[in-house]
Amino acid sequence: MKKTLVLVLCGVLVGVIATWAVMRYVVPNWHRSAVDNTYWRVTSQLDPGGEAFAYFHAEEAGKAAQAVLDALLRNVASLPEGSRDQAMKGLGMVDLMFKGYGLDEISGVGFSSFAVKPWLHRIRAVIHHRPGRNKGLLWNILGPAPRSLDEAEMLPAGAALATVSDYDFFKLIEWTSQIAPRIVAQGGTAVQAPTPEQSMAMVKAGLQMAGIDYDRLRKSYGGRLGMVLALDPEKRVLLPAKEKPLSIPEPEFALMVRVNDTYLFDTLRAKLPPQAQAKFSDAGGVKKIAFPRLPLPLPLEPVIVQQGEWLLAASRPALADRILDRRSPRLAASAAFREISAKAPRRGNGFGYIDPLLPRLLAQALRENMAGFQPHAALEKILAVLEGGRGLYWVVENTDQGLIYTMNHTLEISSLPGLIEAAAQIAAEKAKEKAAAVPAGGEPAKSE
Repeated sequence: MKKTLVLVLCGVLVGVIATWAVMRYVVPNWHRSAVDNTYWRVTSQLDPGGEAFAYFHAEEAGKAAQAVLDALLRNVASLPEGSRDQAMKGLGMVDLMFKGYGLDEISGVGFSSFAVKPWLHRIRAVIHHRPGRNKGLLWNILGPAPRSLDEAEMLPAGAALATVSDYDFFKLIEWTSQIAPRIVAQGGTAVQAPTPEQSMAMVKAGLQMAGIDYDRLRKSYGGRLGMVLALDPEKRVLLPAKEKPLSIPEPEFALMVRVNDTYLFDTLRAKLPPQAQAKFSDAGGVKKIAFPRLPLPLPLEPVIVQQGEWLLAASRPALADRILDRRSPRLAASAAFREISAKAPRRGNGFGYIDPLLPRLLAQALRENMAGFQPHAALEKILAVLEGGRGLYWVVENTDQGLIYTMNHTLEISSLPGLIEAAAQIAAEKAKEKAAAVPAGGEPAKSE
């Protein structure tokens, strides 16, 4: 009996391996284009069987675009001198950005839309590059590989908008220092363009004059940025509007920076002038710079806090406390977040969330100022979509073959024609109002 069971298990294992090998190596070469494309590599990351599925072989388009740019650069020599210099500068910038950003390295683009549930739709978009063709900024601004999206557990309950992403500011600075001198050189000016090394040295020198050590700051930066907008439905504030004040839940916001040490916090503290009236505290592993409450319509009592590897700049101390205190209620535990993030990747290089409350607030603002939007029937179509949504959630992954974007949403494709028509009707009415405001002489009427 045991021998039979072992043989059965071995047979199942061999069958699984054989199936994987067929799908991985045989099927992609079974029905293959005569052109060497990336169809199978791209489409293997998409959702088949849904409402939309597309692939575009971008290499040929990229080569065509580059050929057009090269031809234009060759032919501007026949233009008059002034026009020639301007044309060369503009085309040179386009050429440098095209190559430097990595657009010429895109080998394929894919898109799919799949209904996870009757009301929940998942969009997948892939921007692919071949192995080794990932030198442009496009592929290097995010983290090197997908990771666990642990920050989802940091978001406090009540977050209406939140996003956390890997972002390498210093790659952007260094890429700019490489591109900027070449753009200056393309301009054809008498000024000697600096070398990339000189450009980078000038950046470092400028920061040094401000008392910031570039290399030390780079070492301190943890490579992740985040933003949180929270709304408290139990407290209301009034915002001025065209027809009448708009009542909204009290907003709070915070910026989040992942750090490796306290250099950034200490630098910010050292740069504060005495008139800022900031108070510093350091207790229980929490460093804090608190500022006086500002006399603004919105509650604003800024604070800079660092606890462990996260540095926060928040509009109010209470929001910073809720983010850093893992015992406080979490957004990830809410029904709205769980519903909209269902079947989305749990690993990536960044994610974002929009709560259903945010588009409903926008609908409220539009509804309370309907006089400025005609026809009302068209506006009602837009309001119905805003009020009926269940939020938005997205994840971006930077893989060894390119970028993969996943977005969960609740917008029905069937509603798009009506939305486009409604927006067009409102835009047409706005155009008529603008035309009617212009007198016969052609000058706009001046308001008293």
